[in-house]
Amino acid sequence: MPDRRSVLRAAGALVLGFAVPLPARGQAAAPALTAYLRIARDGRITLLSPTTELGQGTWTAHAVIIADELGADPRRIAVQNPHPAAPFRRDVGTAPAMSSGGSWGVRYWVGPLRTAAARARTMLIAAAALRLGVPASELVAEDHQVLHRATGRAIGFGDLAEAAAERRVPDSVQLKPHSELRLIGKGMPRLDVPAKTRGATTYGIDLRLPGMAYACAKLNPVFRGDIETWDEAPARAIPGVLGVVRIEGGVAVAAETMWAAMRGAEALPATWKATPHDTLSSAAVSAGMREALGAPQAVVARGWGDAAEALRGAARMLDATYEVPFLAHTPMEPFNVTASITGEWLELWAPTQAQDRLVNRVVRDTGWDRARIRLHTMQPGGAYGRRLHEDIASSAVTVARALGRPVKLFWDRASEIGQGWYRPAQMARLKAALDGQGRLTALLIRTAGTSLLRDVTGREAALDRTAVQTLDDTRYRVPNYMVDTVRRQVAVPSLFWRGVGATQNGFFLECFLDEVAQAAARDPVELRRELLAHDPRALKVINLAAEKSGWATPARPGRARGFAFVFSYGSLCAQVAEVSMADGRPRVHRITCVLDCGAVVLPDAVRAQIEGAVTQGVSAAMGEAVRIAAGRATNTNFDTYPILRMDEQPVIAAHIVESTEAMGGVGEPPLPPVAPAVANAFSRLAGRRIRMLPILDALRG
Repeated sequence: MPDRRSVLRAAGALVLGFAVPLPARGQAAAPALTAYLRIARDGRITLLSPTTELGQGTWTAHAVIIADELGADPRRIAVQNPHPAAPFRRDVGTAPAMSSGGSWGVRYWVGPLRTAAARARTMLIAAAALRLGVPASELVAEDHQVLHRATGRAIGFGDLAEAAAERRVPDSVQLKPHSELRLIGKGMPRLDVPAKTRGATTYGIDLRLPGMAYACAKLNPVFRGDIETWDEAPARAIPGVLGVVRIEGGVAVAAETMWAAMRGAEALPATWKATPHDTLSSAAVSAGMREALGAPQAVVARGWGDAAEALRGAARMLDATYEVPFLAHTPMEPFNVTASITGEWLELWAPTQAQDRLVNRVVRDTGWDRARIRLHTMQPGGAYGRRLHEDIASSAVTVARALGRPVKLFWDRASEIGQGWYRPAQMARLKAALDGQGRLTALLIRTAGTSLLRDVTGREAALDRTAVQTLDDTRYRVPNYMVDTVRRQVAVPSLFWRGVGATQNGFFLECFLDEVAQAAARDPVELRRELLAHDPRALKVINLAAEKSGWATPARPGRARGFAFVFSYGSLCAQVAEVSMADGRPRVHRITCVLDCGAVVLPDAVRAQIEGAVTQGVSAAMGEAVRIAAGRATNTNFDTYPILRMDEQPVIAAHIVESTEAMGGVGEPPLPPVAPAVANAFSRLAGRRIRMLPILDALRG
């Protein structure tokens, strides 16, 4: 959070932030980067945001937060990403890092941004008081100016900027009371939409630099594999091809155009080094997880009471095994990084969510001096967690060094899907104890699968919390409860996927609770009301979902409804799915979603995130799965990795609970309840339990 040392003096501007200057580079010098709120002489405000704009409206939310606390016009605020530095970092669980994920983009930064704006407001008012000869207590900052209401005199922010910069930064400031906030919770048009509507937004794949070449990666299709031999001649025969450069996992074919680079990569013959997992298959992955479910030892994540003893004394016991597959991120924009080397300086342009991780990887792999690296964060064309990985950046530097010119290294679609780092496959075994009255008295849950955190960090840990996410902090209360996990690491690389472990464990638990309700002859919503009787906030969410979906009324003929409730990222979300099966074709008609994410900055952005997350959730639940055979993905494009089509899009009824609770996440929480709500609906319709994803496979089975 900004403090007294955060103030810089800049000619004609109030700069509130942290100085993070880069050494001068002569003609190629980039301006000093700062985490600051700058008010220039013309009144324009620049905010360097610590988060990547992933298409969620985060930058607009940041502008609204600043504008509301400062008394500024949000349309006169420009938002940019800085080079990674200490002020922009947050604790991501391993070490402070500049990174965008975990639905932290607004809720983490709302406090620091409001405080920075309040300090700037205080300094502007102090400067205006001196110029107008009135007490600061008689002045207010509003409409991009400081106003003396008694006389009507006003001075614009730009005219005060230089004088305000001379003021001492206050050690503490008073934030505006909620009653004085005019924009937060009300919203405004998104700052990024006009440029996107005109096609003017520059994504990483669009970037053009003078003299830039293109390089298409040709990679070993086996996960974590490498190249043995290759023949450059057929690639070089393609007009425009400049050469072939060895990179991690394969080679890159460089050319004058993207098309020539892609054709060259396709033409280049290669043989691949053998790996210990050349025979790995989806069946083998499943078998390993199933074996782990019966392992004698497991890592306990959370528990209370004595679930094992309660199961032994149960009037009735339920036992079910659930499974979910690997999932690809499938962003519309494939992986790409542009690298340019000028003397001892390295500039990178990357659509990244993880700025520090990317720079650290380049430093580690290339030995480049960190102080001579400049990273430009490009807006990604889709992310969903995929942009948290950095493996292509070092290869881009390698190719730029070899060619002696700027290079855009990119993956084609087959590599994007077939070589992506996936949401892990996972399996769970759930056991429930019911007493003589049909009450749930115990839950015992074991998950099994690869450790995502081990893949991401390279470090061993006794417990990977993503493997038990939403299970270890469940809001349900059962007299006896136990959740543990067993790791079965495989060579298929895993990475954070929108919603992370909540998308797996939410499916496991919410579907199993429907099994419990069926066994006890209970309504699924009524069972959840019983398990959440201690939690008025959760009850409000599930009751509203039941009301808005018409849960208590019969579904239309040929249709069925399913219910799910998942708590994740500090937010509560309940959903009701309405489905049908006509002529053997499954169809999701409607999803009713109720989200309590605490205080809201941009209601329209929250609604848009609900709609986007639900759409992605339906797509993943119905048909998405990465199939593994011979150590590689067998589906490497949208023809074999189907995503939801426009004519399959359900109606989404989004309801946001008005709340003064602490701000929760928005981008991820609406996704985890989708799969269980849809699966529960199809289970009811089909008359048999769906315990695996994707649902299309389960229905065919």
